[in-house]
Amino acid sequence: MTKKIILISFLCCLFTEGVAMAPMFNKNGVLHFDYKAEELAPTESAARKQLEKDLAAFIAIPAEKRTFDNTILGYYRIFKKYHEALGVSGFLSYVSTDKNLRDTVTALEMQISKYMVDISARRDIYRAIRQYTDTHPQLDPVQAKLVKEMLIGFKYKGMDLNDEDLEKYKAINKEESQYAIEFDQNIREYKDPLYVTAEQLKGLGEDYIQKLQKTDDGKYIVTLDYPDVIPFMKSAEDENARKELNYKYNRRGGEKNVELLEKSLTLRRNAAHLLGYKTYADVQLENRMAKTPKNVMTFLKDLQKKLTPLGKAETKQMVAYKNEKTGKKSREIFPWESAYWGYQYSKEYLNLDSEKIKEYFPSQVVVDGMLDLFGNLFGITFEPVNIPVWHEDVKAFAIKDAQDKHLIAYFYMDLYPREGKYKHAACFDLVGGEEKQDGTYQTPFVAIVANMNKPSKDTPSLLKHSEVETLFHEFGHVLHNALTRAKYAPQAGTSVSWDFVEAPSQLLERWAWNPTVLKKISKHYKTGEPLPDDIIKRMIDAKNFGTAGAYLRQNFFAQYDMTLHTLNKTPDTTKLYYDMTDKICHIHLQKNTIPQASFGHIMGGYDAGYYGYLWSEVIAEDFFSEFEKNGIFDTKTGLKYRREILEKGGTIEEEDMVKNFLGRPVSNEPFLKSIGLN
Repeated sequence: MTKKIILISFLCCLFTEGVAMAPMFNKNGVLHFDYKAEELAPTESAARKQLEKDLAAFIAIPAEKRTFDNTILGYYRIFKKYHEALGVSGFLSYVSTDKNLRDTVTALEMQISKYMVDISARRDIYRAIRQYTDTHPQLDPVQAKLVKEMLIGFKYKGMDLNDEDLEKYKAINKEESQYAIEFDQNIREYKDPLYVTAEQLKGLGEDYIQKLQKTDDGKYIVTLDYPDVIPFMKSAEDENARKELNYKYNRRGGEKNVELLEKSLTLRRNAAHLLGYKTYADVQLENRMAKTPKNVMTFLKDLQKKLTPLGKAETKQMVAYKNEKTGKKSREIFPWESAYWGYQYSKEYLNLDSEKIKEYFPSQVVVDGMLDLFGNLFGITFEPVNIPVWHEDVKAFAIKDAQDKHLIAYFYMDLYPREGKYKHAACFDLVGGEEKQDGTYQTPFVAIVANMNKPSKDTPSLLKHSEVETLFHEFGHVLHNALTRAKYAPQAGTSVSWDFVEAPSQLLERWAWNPTVLKKISKHYKTGEPLPDDIIKRMIDAKNFGTAGAYLRQNFFAQYDMTLHTLNKTPDTTKLYYDMTDKICHIHLQKNTIPQASFGHIMGGYDAGYYGYLWSEVIAEDFFSEFEKNGIFDTKTGLKYRREILEKGGTIEEEDMVKNFLGRPVSNEPFLKSIGLN
């Protein structure tokens, strides 16, 4: 997942990257992270006053003197100046150990988001820009695309509305943006751990148990963080404990988040109607590859139809296996059982034990191998650097061009969970690339924030293979942001259509299944031996075990999201979630759970866009077919991909980027083949 937190303007400046008391960069030209909560509001206030002065001067430019530089880029530079005054403290709301700082920034974000709704809906600013664009100036294709998307952005800000409707629209946007911030904070701050006895941990490895904290009366604390939940659900023999943890996990965010989601759906629908669109999804998709909700649902339902027979067969197989082992005559797999019985089956019949396999994947070995692999493929190097970071766990690297050794970007890795930290895995674009006014290129700063297994006193950080895939995935976003050569920041890096943005990250996951790569990135933490050939073969042979269920689940998320944003009234989101899970995944959810309360994607940028994961995966598989054709370590293909996809950002249409790299339009055949549906 790429995490760009949007400043409400066409520029996609990152307002939740916060407010700073000093310039973003220290004297050595790198970011600093020493922000103080009490200094945030005064600094933002001063930056806001300067922004207003700059906007007044911008509006005062005579119509006949307007140019692309002083109007289109001038508008962007005003907000860039504000952004740079604000710094990256908002990012710390996701990663800081200081709760006071996190809370202060979150509160300030709400104020800024409301202010930006007003700024983005100012007609005097819009008129100033139209004074230039209405002259139909001669622009190169990149500039023309920038202007086109800028005007679409203003359209979505309500600039074509009458004054009364514009005020309604602004009020809706302010309220909805506040709900999104609260929703995310509620997930981050939610705590309801499971307290278990040593007996209830039967089935789990000693390294897992050692990392758990204990209560004063000797019970073990299983948090709702991924590294605690996933192994427990797969290995804990105590069914009641798994059932209780599943219940707690699927109530993250609480009833408050259900309320925030449903209020947001109503607001989004009302906003779409004000703009003249039938649904909110129509607004979101107009400028994306899919174009319409109908195209999305056709894509999803076609895939669902192809997956369902295999999904039913997988479920039947797991029910039979569970009944064989328990002596019961059950007719279904319950949510707290699916991970457990799937894992037990894989150990027994596929001879795959993810707890044993992870012993071959110390995180440092994986990271070193990953950097070397993709460095060679894309013509870059990674050098550890001693620059400021926000936590002692964070590692920093300088990315340089392998040919001429020039600095390309800085890259941070923050891999382990801690209290108050962002709960998922994501790439944060801290400073984007762009050509500066002096002709030099702005060095991008990019971070991976994840929640993988921490080292214990007896073992290093060990990654499950699924976590290796996640790391490769997020690294794809890193390279997309780091290697950009887009001239203008609004088109740099991952500033592409939401149904394309995941393709570069999904592509890199494919290398995590190659035997040569698996050898390269593995080393048993005790023996130093790489992953054995027989285990690699079994892993690859079993790659599509449970794949139908997994893709049906993704399909459900996408259809649920699209349904929420195309209905003509706000539904009971819990009932809809249960009904669609039953219909698409054929699973009966645990009573009184509210999984949508932690479905952060539909409140944080993937609203009416979750389908993009599947849509872009089709593209990613086709990209990989090109590497397979030429050799997956072929540097010529890697450099072509760097040039045609990673460096381009959003400077050309996504369909054209795909054609330029593949030499043809995209095909879904490689995707269907990869998941066993050919």
